[in-house]
Amino acid sequence: MKTYPFLGILLILLLSASTILAQMPQTVPADQAQLLQSGPGKLYCPNCGMNLVKFYKTSHALGDQQYCSLHCFSEVNSELNGARDKAQVVDFTSLKFIPAAKAHYVVGSDVKGTMTMTSKYAFAEKADAEAFASDHGGEIMSFEAAFAVASKALAKENQMIAKKRKSAAEKGRKIFETMCGDADLPAFSSIAEAKTHLVANQTCGELKDGQYQAVAIYLISRESTDGISTEKIEVPEKAKCPVCGMYAALYPDWTAEIITNEGVHYYFDGVKDMMKFYFEPDRYHVPLEAGQMVRINVSDYYNLKAMDAHRAWYVIGSNVFGPMGNELIPFRTEDEAETFSKDHSGDSIVRFDEITKDLVHGLDK
Repeated sequence: MKTYPFLGILLILLLSASTILAQMPQTVPADQAQLLQSGPGKLYCPNCGMNLVKFYKTSHALGDQQYCSLHCFSEVNSELNGARDKAQVVDFTSLKFIPAAKAHYVVGSDVKGTMTMTSKYAFAEKADAEAFASDHGGEIMSFEAAFAVASKALAKENQMIAKKRKSAAEKGRKIFETMCGDADLPAFSSIAEAKTHLVANQTCGELKDGQYQAVAIYLISRESTDGISTEKIEVPEKAKCPVCGMYAALYPDWTAEIITNEGVHYYFDGVKDMMKFYFEPDRYHVPLEAGQMVRINVSDYYNLKAMDAHRAWYVIGSNVFGPMGNELIPFRTEDEAETFSKDHSGDSIVRFDEITKDLVHGLDK
């Protein structure tokens, strides 16, 4: 009979994890969690794949997209724009969703947060926030101020998260090779999508949530390294850029895409036009909200492979022009962006969350 020594070790780890989970301040009983999403993946944050019940007390939402944290919310919605009055957050006291714009946030308490080094918990009543801060420290601030703190920390926190995911991917690989056999799987565009598929199809049998998360991270990492895919963005021959009307497939070196929560793909002949669409889809006759844009890909300048737009480094103001002139030129690493910028007289290097509507339109001047 074949034995799997790894499973014994895994069982010990899971028992330890159960003890830790019981102490997690973000977790609530499943019957107390309000899920605004629907469908087979409703339990998972669309940005990072984490379980929304386990990280319920830090949950944020925009429309029917529910995120495990303000980190994930701000990463997907880099500009509040019209989201300010539509965003929701869980009230730490009542466990109900409330308008984020009316919430009182305690930022930087000693209570562990989600996807962040600086915890952020929201309260409907200022008195509750003050009592929490009195017990646990932290500063009371508005949604806009807390959002600004989260946005500013994205780059540094994503570096921390990338290191943790590297370790998780190795655990996921061992689980996959031990329990999933030679499963024939489709390509996945996100951890949440991979996790949903594993759960729905029982590809690896019955696993714990943490195991599903690790395997999903591994499956994504098989196809990408720090957000770089092994494949280029495949653009249909007749797909037109919704901003300029040009056929995006004619410019494979510059291709970018936005994928919605309904699986609709929008293709662009450069990052600049993509960002114009991202900030103002209504201007291009597409009734989309920021929370519906669940995946944004750009083409790495050097190897032309698809890359998560949130993880890229962008050079602006260089002497290299795209199909629409001045461009935001994406790179996998900061070193590559700096080298390119020095070689091609770039003005500056920015991250995704630093790109603004004014910056984008300024490139046309």
